[in-house]
Amino acid sequence: MAACCGSVACDCQDSLDDAVFFDFNLSPTAPNRLDSAAVDTVFFVRQLLPYRDTVTTGRPAIDTVQILRAGRERGNSVVLNNAQPFGQRGTRKLDQYSYKIYLGKRRAPITSFVVDSIQLRDEIRSDGCCSCNTNLKKLVFLRGRAPIDATDPAGQDKPVPVTLNP
Repeated sequence: MAACCGSVACDCQDSLDDAVFFDFNLSPTAPNRLDSAAVDTVFFVRQLLPYRDTVTTGRPAIDTVQILRAGRERGNSVVLNNAQPFGQRGTRKLDQYSYKIYLGKRRAPITSFVVDSIQLRDEIRSDGCCSCNTNLKKLVFLRGRAPIDATDPAGQDKPVPVTLNP
């Protein structure tokens, strides 16, 4: 007798497996730290990587989103994911863009960081009736720094924050 999986609900909990968590170093004891006033407002700018642009001719569109961080309840981190804080365009994932992160005011940013690229490698794993995505490798390339491995070493797709220092 064949089993029917059509009525089985899968709870993969993989909505954040591609996400990159950026922590701002606000520690008062750290020599390289950010002023907490600088992270009250965070601007993300994304641009489609040129070699991924197969649709448009000329320069790809640039998207900007502002995150207002009211007080300490937001902690010291922001999340970049396939559909957060930008809306997802088609099937493009966050690894098809470069990003700039600006802290401070729009007209006069206090600090900025450039994410040249993010490399994702994942696979679909099946367990009986469910197929879930598993992140195998997540590398973040910040300009001027060695690649940062943000892959969960336990393989559970838990956040491994990338700390941003000035």
